[in-house]
Amino acid sequence: MSGQFDQIDVCLAEDQRTIILYGYDRDDNLYMQSFDALPMPIDEANLDEQQWRAAARADAWRAMP
Repeated sequence: MSGQFDQIDVCLAEDQRTIILYGYDRDDNLYMQSFDALPMPIDEANLDEQQWRAAARADAWRAMP
């Protein structure tokens, strides 16, 4: 499903261990998915957004109202 999005934003949660993806389609509908918490906190400067976009699972996107 990630190929159906015009934009995917990668965010590091406040706990600095949880990665959240926000996907927007051409109609500006919002979808979200997150990953299991990382074993150690990371700094936002070290967040490889392309890597996380590539790790998105097509069956994990949830529509957000």
